[in-house]
Amino acid sequence: MFLSYSFTTLKLYKSMKPFNKIAKLITGVMMGLLVLGFTGCATTYNVTTDFDKGTNFQAYKTWRWYQDAPVAKDSTNRRYTTFLDKRVKNAVEAEMQRRGFQKASASDKPDMLLAYDFTIENQQRLNPNFVSVPSIGYGYWYGYRYAYTYNRLYNTTSLQDYQQGTLILDVVDAKSNELIWRGSSETAASERSLTDEKVQQIVSSILAKFPPQEQERATARR
Repeated sequence: MFLSYSFTTLKLYKSMKPFNKIAKLITGVMMGLLVLGFTGCATTYNVTTDFDKGTNFQAYKTWRWYQDAPVAKDSTNRRYTTFLDKRVKNAVEAEMQRRGFQKASASDKPDMLLAYDFTIENQQRLNPNFVSVPSIGYGYWYGYRYAYTYNRLYNTTSLQDYQQGTLILDVVDAKSNELIWRGSSETAASERSLTDEKVQQIVSSILAKFPPQEQERATARR
């Protein structure tokens, strides 16, 4: 009786082996998808930079915001402070301080001046094609306007509407008033979605490239 029971149990165990393998396989696949899901949730920002190759960035220690340019009487440009303006400025000031750069007082002469511009474009796309329309700009201007418009139009019947935000940070030499570094980042975003946290992430991703490292400078000189 006992031997018969043991033999039956052994047969049942062997018959269950394929199912155990399938269960393990399914578990592995589910875990992989879960990891990919968490990875996909992490936002990445496309950051590009350019800089003056002959600048000694180690000499720059203090900074201040660039003065806003005067507005013409017939200008239709919006120059009031928005929530987005506050978020960008707060994020830049916090990140610059974290990176060891001191903000100069009104009575002190800074080594560099910072300015930013933010545009939000309404766009349409059908991967990989897209249609662009004129952008809406918000920003800390200082004499010129950034324009991000495209002329590439595609005949498509199914287009997806989306908004793309582009943040540009400029660093200007305070003495020469010349641009010495520029960083920019593009991300799918609307003004409403640009929370304090997201703006901080975008700003941090840009200023992580400032000042340019020696490897970047060596590559740029080639």
